[in-house]
Amino acid sequence: MIFTTKELIGKGESKYSIRTKVSNGTLYLVERGIYSDDPLFEIDEVYASKKYPEAILTGLSAFYLYDLTDQIPDNFYFATQQHSFPIRKDGFVQSYQDESFFRVGAVVKRIGSGDVVTYDLERMLIELFRLKEKYPKDLYFEVLESFRKIKSELDFYKINCYLKCFSNGRTLLERIKESI
Repeated sequence: MIFTTKELIGKGESKYSIRTKVSNGTLYLVERGIYSDDPLFEIDEVYASKKYPEAILTGLSAFYLYDLTDQIPDNFYFATQQHSFPIRKDGFVQSYQDESFFRVGAVVKRIGSGDVVTYDLERMLIELFRLKEKYPKDLYFEVLESFRKIKSELDFYKINCYLKCFSNGRTLLERIKESI
C-alpha cells in the first residue's frame, strides 16, 4: 500500500516514527513524501494519483482502467488545469484542460489497495469524441465498440449535463447520438 506523509500523520504517526519505521525496514521511502509498506513497490496508477493529487487519470489510461480496451498504456495519461505546474517525469503524459470543465465527471475509483482520481464513463465517452483525432483509429473504434456494448449502463442525462460545459457540446452530442 502507498501512503503520503500527510496520510501517515493522519493515522497517528509522527515524522519521527515514520523515519524510525523507514530505518527499521517496516516502511519504505519511495520518494520524498511517499512511502510504501511493500519492498517490491512498482509505479502504478495509485502511486501516480498520490504523487499528483490534483491530476485526473484520463485518455488511454482511463480506457484501460475501465476495461474498454486491451491495449496496455506505455504511459500514465493525466489531465490537469490549464495553468498547473508541468509534470516532468518519464512515463507521465500531461494534458491541460480549461478550468470550466476540468472537474466535470471526476470520480474516485478504488483499484487494488488504493484510490485513483479519474473521470466516470460518461465523461470518458465525451473525451473519446472530443479528442478523436488524438487517438489511433484502431484504438478509437475498439473503445467505441466497448461503449456500444455497455450503452445501457450509461447515464445519458448526465452526458447531456456534462456537454453543457463544453463550447462545442451540441456538436459532440450529435456525434455521440449518431455513433452510439
